[in-house]
Amino acid sequence: MSAGWRLGVLGLIFIGLFSVLTLRLWQIQVTEAATYEEQAVSNRIDVASTPAPRGEIRDVKGRLLAGTRPALAIVVDGQLIPKDEQEELVNSLAAFTSLAPGEVAAIIDDARARGDRITLVPELTDEQAVFLIEHSEEFPGVAVEPQPVRIYPEGELASHVIGYIGRPNDEDLERPGVKHTDLIGKIGVEREYDDLLRGTPGLKKYQVDAKRNVLEELAEQSPEPGGSLQLTIDLDIQRVLEESLAEGLALSREQYDADCVPGEDDPQCPVRAVGVVLDAKDGSVLAMASVPTYDPNIFVGGLSQEEFAAFPEGAFTNSAVQGQYAPASTFKAVTYMTSLEENVYPREARSAETRILCAGQLDAPFTDRSQLVWRNWTRADDGEQNIHEAFMRSCNVYFWDVALNIWDTYKDTPRENMLQDWARDLGFAAESGIDLPFEREGIIPDRALYEDWAENSPLRLDPARLELASPWLGGDLLLASVGQGSVVVTPLQLANAYAAMLNGGTLWQPRVVNEVVDSNGQVIFENPQKMIRELDIDRTTVLGLRADMQQVVNNPKGTAAAAFADFGFRKEQVGGKTGTAEIIKGEDGVSTALFAGVAPISNPKYIVVVVVERGGSGGKVAAPTAKPILQFLMNGPEGVTPIILGEDAD
Repeated sequence: MSAGWRLGVLGLIFIGLFSVLTLRLWQIQVTEAATYEEQAVSNRIDVASTPAPRGEIRDVKGRLLAGTRPALAIVVDGQLIPKDEQEELVNSLAAFTSLAPGEVAAIIDDARARGDRITLVPELTDEQAVFLIEHSEEFPGVAVEPQPVRIYPEGELASHVIGYIGRPNDEDLERPGVKHTDLIGKIGVEREYDDLLRGTPGLKKYQVDAKRNVLEELAEQSPEPGGSLQLTIDLDIQRVLEESLAEGLALSREQYDADCVPGEDDPQCPVRAVGVVLDAKDGSVLAMASVPTYDPNIFVGGLSQEEFAAFPEGAFTNSAVQGQYAPASTFKAVTYMTSLEENVYPREARSAETRILCAGQLDAPFTDRSQLVWRNWTRADDGEQNIHEAFMRSCNVYFWDVALNIWDTYKDTPRENMLQDWARDLGFAAESGIDLPFEREGIIPDRALYEDWAENSPLRLDPARLELASPWLGGDLLLASVGQGSVVVTPLQLANAYAAMLNGGTLWQPRVVNEVVDSNGQVIFENPQKMIRELDIDRTTVLGLRADMQQVVNNPKGTAAAAFADFGFRKEQVGGKTGTAEIIKGEDGVSTALFAGVAPISNPKYIVVVVVERGGSGGKVAAPTAKPILQFLMNGPEGVTPIILGEDAD
């Protein structure tokens, strides 16, 4: 074959190959362009977040209250779940996890809409994890991954201070930086310090194909753990407080009906017990509790509405800062201080040392539709008493007469509110500023408040009052002087006010967190002691109150003497004040029991407040409940004796 012929054949071959290539290029660019464009878009890089370990929570001595541990979790990635396989996947996951199909579908829809990964089940058994891994082709877009799981090693202990975590609701989503996929603090310090506890999520980059199969993991950025809280809470004191509250509540129920169930059907059944132990020197909360309580671990794996509803009413409420109670005779310390500081005594007394008869009743000369006959809790004459003896015996008549003198002398002048002014200076009717959520303010009533209610909230008042020139009556001031009527306070406010009265006049801002440290131990937030205000209280008033509180406990005639009879060593260094708040009047009346205690009396450090809601009298129930707490604080665990009922006393 000649050279020319061979070149011609070769040329024809090149022409044929070029024609085929041209045809294929045309086919790719024109007829199959949309298909390849879709594949190119589908083969994309996706970014997903990985959760950060939540910071720890430790008590003042470094003991763990909340932490994290590794666990294998089911994670669904909305970007990797084919739509045409979602229904089958939902049914498979529902059967595997025992979750409702609708709940699984909602989580997958949310993950797809947000283009993120959501933990479906936070913790699997080894058998469950192995099964999912071995059958991964049946669960597209589902992965088994190690994730941090929240743990609360002390269970119920200090749960109202610590709180728990959960998925955000609509209100939570309005908080800055909160996403639907987050686990966030819902109450307690878990909520208050959520931003510092949550840490920084990690990131994963990977390439997926058109069918959402992972082609390659491109990069990973590890999450950064959140900051850790060091609390002011002392676990030893906290444990004694909670045990005492539980025992006191059980004892008060035994007096009525051990099997009673609190609620509208049985309004006499004791509802709950609440307690606070406060450091009078700097406002640190050493212990705080409400009983009944809950175990925050139950929220880690999720809690159904039925399970949530099965808990007693208020079990998740921190009643130490949210509960609002009439302080009853524990409020007489405020009237006591007002009397001494303002030099106002019962009408027939010239000084604090003047004795008047603590009669079985006070006949008040009101002409403004106020109650005219006021019966003392003793229902009989209790002898002649000065202010110190009246405080020890909790004589209502003495303190009513102080209020009556204020009314008669200063009505319709600014000094009419001297009692209320002292109460507000001591922190009542205002949030204390404690670093816990949902704190309530309470109420200290006066003429201005009642007139505001008459204008803007008339349903809060008896309709007959609305016909008067002013709805505020002299009887209202008498009720306020003994912590009744419209006066309501939180147990924390009561503790903080006693701390100020007994430490010489410094009102501290209470706190439950000392500081926050990062994973390297560096302090990233400090919460030092903060003074709200300094009250100008005469030293003799402070010393007098200390001495008179000591008599309440140590004098045989004191209203808490029976409750503290077996206190033991250093009893003389303990003081207190009982209170009985009548909430349902009549023969079958119901009262809430209160006690405010202090130790050591010579240099007050510990303030202990106990409230047993619908528990009976302060001397019989609340003071005995507080006794083992004060025993522990003064004499250690070996000094604690069982709770025994005291005597009925206001």
